[in-house]
Amino acid sequence: MYVYDTYMNETLTGRLNFRLSSDQERALRQAAELTGQSMTGFVLSSAVERAQELLERANTIQLSEAAFRRFVADLDEPAEVVPELVRLFNRHSQIPTG
Repeated sequence: MYVYDTYMNETLTGRLNFRLSSDQERALRQAAELTGQSMTGFVLSSAVERAQELLERANTIQLSEAAFRRFVADLDEPAEVVPELVRLFNRHSQIPTG
């Protein structure tokens, strides 16, 4: 869980500005007060925590136990020769090497 700390040693250089309705601002202020954070701290903590959750989900593959067993079994199988790849790797590279 990320919590914005006003006494952080890290230099903060990024900036976000956005508009919101009075109802949205009221809700954020009340929630910030409940957590004992400033509004900036609350909004930043909430946004970063949500971003980290989304990034973790996007970068994680979840498999059932049966699917994982099939995956591991497939990895143990001999590699399949793909003729198109064989031809590609036997071609002279167009990328300079020196």
